[in-house]
Amino acid sequence: MATEMEDLVALYDRHAITRRQLLQGLVLLMMQPHTRHDAISVSSAAVSEPVFRAHTINHVTLMTSNVARSKAFYQTLTGLPIRDEGNDFCEFRLDSGFLGIYEPDPGQAAGFNHFCFGIENYDAQRAFAALKASVPQANPTLEGGTQVYVHDPDGVRVQFADVSYKR
Repeated sequence: MATEMEDLVALYDRHAITRRQLLQGLVLLMMQPHTRHDAISVSSAAVSEPVFRAHTINHVTLMTSNVARSKAFYQTLTGLPIRDEGNDFCEFRLDSGFLGIYEPDPGQAAGFNHFCFGIENYDAQRAFAALKASVPQANPTLEGGTQVYVHDPDGVRVQFADVSYKR
């Protein structure tokens, strides 16, 4: 993980990423397990032409065993305003996205589920085709005709959506 952090700081020092992107990247690094040493480093991944130009982390999705309890926790912790809510979910508004907490489906574990990159001019069909061609090892999936996901080298689920998704 130290190498990935150093790579992010180096990208920031070279003005390749913004301060916000640096902080988001550091948060994501802290949220994922680090058991494999064969993951692609940030610096080597940044060398080739990217499949997309991500502009935001649109949202982070957490599954919780008790939505009301988690809602109260995150309101106390952050003071974030509620974007939308129901009996089995609550979404907190952020400046450039949202934090979603949801009741898991039966058999699904509580905890981190995925994060979503915001892409300008996003088209699910084109995104799915591009990911299948560029990173087939990431096991791209198209769900519901509009939701495109991949798995990073450590198995972290990553979604893609338009920058305006749920804004």
